[in-house]
Amino acid sequence: MHQHAVPRLVIVSSATLDPAYRPSDSFFFNRVMDPLFRTRPGRTLYDDLRRMEALVQASDLDWTIIRPTWLFNTAAVTDYQLAENSADGMYTARADLAASMLAQLTDDRFVHKAIGVITTAVKPNIIQQIWHESIKKVKKK
Repeated sequence: MHQHAVPRLVIVSSATLDPAYRPSDSFFFNRVMDPLFRTRPGRTLYDDLRRMEALVQASDLDWTIIRPTWLFNTAAVTDYQLAENSADGMYTARADLAASMLAQLTDDRFVHKAIGVITTAVKPNIIQQIWHESIKKVKKK
């Protein structure tokens, strides 16, 4: 990036890297499901994300780390919320993630910070979300 004089870096990580992140009011989700996923099937992914964040934070670039929650599809950008470290919510529309990343190119409030992004306008049905993101994708392979 230095070779091409690109000082600004905006990357995607995960809300679960913030130790204070609690995606739900559900005890079962926060204390069983989320930790189980992070330590079993997602372990290497989250280890890689932690290393990536550490490398970016140690750089001299003008970086922003964006930490979305569980991603889902919408037809267009909706209302979303940004918060330092992680936002309090379970879902982020992919369109909102993209819009929030683009917004960081002209917004310097979060330079050298990690931020969370959540969608506030709509929420997916949890059963449909599991079906679409997990089961349906496996069947296509």
